[in-house]
Amino acid sequence: MMVSITTLTKPKVDWFAKLAEIRSEFAIPSFLGVLASNAETWAQEISVGPFWKTANKRLPQWRTEYRALVGSDLLPHLDLPEFVHKAESSIRDKLIRLCKLHESDLSKVIGAGGPPIPKLNDIVRTRVACRYIDGVEFLAKKFLEVGKETNCNIELSREGRIEGYFAQHITFEQRVILRMAGYEQMATLNCEIQIASELATRIWDASHPLYEDARTRQYAPEEWQWKPNDRRFIANQLGHMIHLADGLLVQLRDSDGPRDK
Repeated sequence: MMVSITTLTKPKVDWFAKLAEIRSEFAIPSFLGVLASNAETWAQEISVGPFWKTANKRLPQWRTEYRALVGSDLLPHLDLPEFVHKAESSIRDKLIRLCKLHESDLSKVIGAGGPPIPKLNDIVRTRVACRYIDGVEFLAKKFLEVGKETNCNIELSREGRIEGYFAQHITFEQRVILRMAGYEQMATLNCEIQIASELATRIWDASHPLYEDARTRQYAPEEWQWKPNDRRFIANQLGHMIHLADGLLVQLRDSDGPRDK
């Protein structure tokens, strides 16, 4: 006897229509483009603002302090990098991921009141690469000190994910001007500083398309953990190996073995 099996597919959700029920701005086709344009301006302003200006001014002192502690350079570059903004397509992709994550409560994605800025920590962000992994913790604490001195609401998050992503994230608030439809409105923006080792940032760069695909599709870990030929297996496990290598490099650096003089 033949048995017919019908596979039910979940209907595609128009997340932006749902967000428009909370904030009408999401019904405007150009809204995300305007938001991205604002974010570009905010990134430029924050790069020369009090918080980052103070951090750059303190950087030589931090370098000297770190070198006195471990005998090595803190950063591979002279200055702290400028902030960058999320592109329109990246904002769109991340909003969809957040909507899927908070499907039962979209107020975690966008508030019903105030400026229509989504609750994303990295619309404006920067990435700082440290020579060694212990420099990450050292620098994160320095940023926290600067945040308190400049009266920023600031938080530290230590990230260690099963996908092999290891970094420390500093999130801080900045006052910005949202320019939209001919009017200006003051708003509070969350900005993000991603701090990691040089080796870890190379993994980010090499695996960026893969990470973006994984975030969009929301793969379960068991889909790749037992498939050594899967590119996710290679990239994700390599992230853990690099984290281990970072620790071994610090141990080697701090060993008491003979050194060339």
